Amino acid sequence: MHKTPKLILKKNCAKQNIWLALFVTVWVVAGLEGRAESTNTMISLSPSVQQLETVVVTKNSEVQVSNDSVTTLYSFTVIKISSGKRMVSIDNMKPSASFNIAFDRTGTYVACYLNKSKKALTQNTCLQIDVVGLRSI
Repeated sequence: MHKTPKLILKKNCAKQNIWLALFVTVWVVAGLEGRAESTNTMISLSPSVQQLETVVVTKNSEVQVSNDSVTTLYSFTVIKISSGKRMVSIDNMKPSASFNIAFDRTGTYVACYLNKSKKALTQNTCLQIDVVGLRSI
């Protein structure tokens, strides 16, 4: 009779280990999935932003680009680095103006703009846009 309780105890311990392993696996997968989807849906343009800020967006998802400065931004251009192809070009972007864009190819893009007209000697403000595909786990 003493052997029966030990056998039951071992079965319960094995069940607990399986449930613990299942819980840890679900927790890890959920954590990785959340990190894989932590991309931006909005790009805020402001001349006060640090030089070459990096923004990560998901392929084919709509991203709102907005001028959050109090001045007009000039020569806003988005270029795909690998091909040198110009994707978007806007001469003047008024304060609080915005538009939506979706990137249909993964890769690295650069977006640059001026906070003063081309006639004035000024420095471009640029940001790097990394377009990533949906990752499967």
